[in-house]
Amino acid sequence: MVLANALLQRLDLDAAAAAELSTTNRLMPRRWDRLALVDRGPAIAGWLKGRYRRERPGPPASIVFVDKNRKGMRPISEISLEDRVLYRALVTLIAESLPQELVNRPPIATFRESPLASPNARYISKTDVSAYYEFLDHELLHDELLAQTGEALAIEALMVLLERIMGRRVGLPQVHKASDILGDTYIAPATRRLRRAGYDVYTFSDDFRIATASLGAARNALEACAAEVRTLGLVLNESKTYTYGKRNYRASLTAFSDAEGRLFDEDTELDGLRLFFESDYSDEDESVEPPLGLSGSEIEGVADTDAIQESHTKDRTDDAVDEAQVRAATRAWELWLEEDESDEVQSSQDAAITESLLSRSLPILGTAGNTQPLEYMSAVLRFEPALTPQAAKYLVALGATGKAARTAIRVQLDALSREENFSTWQKMWLVDAAGSIRRSTTQHEHYAWLVESVREGAPALAATAAAALGRLGLSEELVVVGALDRVGPSWRPLMLWGLALMDESQAEANREDRLDQMVIEVARSWFQQS
Repeated sequence: MVLANALLQRLDLDAAAAAELSTTNRLMPRRWDRLALVDRGPAIAGWLKGRYRRERPGPPASIVFVDKNRKGMRPISEISLEDRVLYRALVTLIAESLPQELVNRPPIATFRESPLASPNARYISKTDVSAYYEFLDHELLHDELLAQTGEALAIEALMVLLERIMGRRVGLPQVHKASDILGDTYIAPATRRLRRAGYDVYTFSDDFRIATASLGAARNALEACAAEVRTLGLVLNESKTYTYGKRNYRASLTAFSDAEGRLFDEDTELDGLRLFFESDYSDEDESVEPPLGLSGSEIEGVADTDAIQESHTKDRTDDAVDEAQVRAATRAWELWLEEDESDEVQSSQDAAITESLLSRSLPILGTAGNTQPLEYMSAVLRFEPALTPQAAKYLVALGATGKAARTAIRVQLDALSREENFSTWQKMWLVDAAGSIRRSTTQHEHYAWLVESVREGAPALAATAAAALGRLGLSEELVVVGALDRVGPSWRPLMLWGLALMDESQAEANREDRLDQMVIEVARSWFQQS
């Protein structure tokens, strides 16, 4: 794709490059190559400007399937740095002409509470769109963006880029600020039409809340909502469609956290202590409520389990944990161990609560040096696969507590490397954690597993394992060189970064462009500092 000079001159590539290098995806292991390049933003932007003036078609994004809480898999698109910077820069330019409510979302708590202020709010319905980001039609998105902004050159370039990234003319990359802006713009026509039809509707991404005066009106509103999203090529998720009385809706907003608190209230020593830390944003909520379709039937006294994801907090792997937090985390771990593994219990809200608590507890327990979860690491990964990032953070935090902990972790990693039932995504987190545990003089089994992952693993796993080998100082440069060409542009810089840590001369011999050269330079600096 060749960008016209008139467009290229308007793109803020410096800001886009800086943002992409400093942004991390909480669902994926760190991109060590991009973090190392964070001070090279202007140089990368200058190099990319020349690239964008030439026709350089690339392959689609690399897809990694991420485990979701009891809800299957979520596809995450790993895009090359070249495409990520352009994606962000184009959407940033287009967004300058979009209405502010499409560019800056309100806090999700504000969205959830807004229907309560409606004069029609005797009943409140909630629903969302199935697989929203997967099925946005590029042609419809093009038309809406053009109508809202008139930025024809930028929009045409964006459509070409999206079709190449997604490998089709539908869908957006998930977990990216640019995708949030485009997604909100795409759904806006449905929202506007519903409001013009007299419905008191509130939206956050693909989530809808509709306030009505009666159950009959709630039924009509949900049917109208289903009809409107269908005009956009989308369908509502019936398993997440409910109607509440106003009192029950208000109670549902805190029902999940209240249930968490009651578990702790049973322990008099903790005196109701809760683990409320800063929460992560999730673009999809998780529900354990029974499906009620579009019936408009009122739900009595159940939790709004959007809070399950909202309560999943950012990782705590530093030393800032106090005794009360450690006691609470220990209690949460005990609750998970005591939980019945029957299908009936695992489909209940109690299982969702213990999972939510465990997600916050694992990094704290690692920082506190609690080794008990280490003994159950296989069970955590098998029964709670969505918590793999937290399990990996536990291993890294525990490894920082001392030599004895690192010895125990290496033994556990040896055992985990022999298991065959982990997904590629889970293996990525495990090999990344392995790269954080100081190398032993003993030749552990998981070191050979890292080598095999480079040689035979999927591109995402191979590159992550190569970076781990480099961080450990294991000299497997010939294996890495043999895998460089098969991982694709999305993952090649990370693999080259690992190679440069092993053997700078081999990395130099296999560099292809200026970006490769910068990756090698920052790897040298990283190695010297570490």
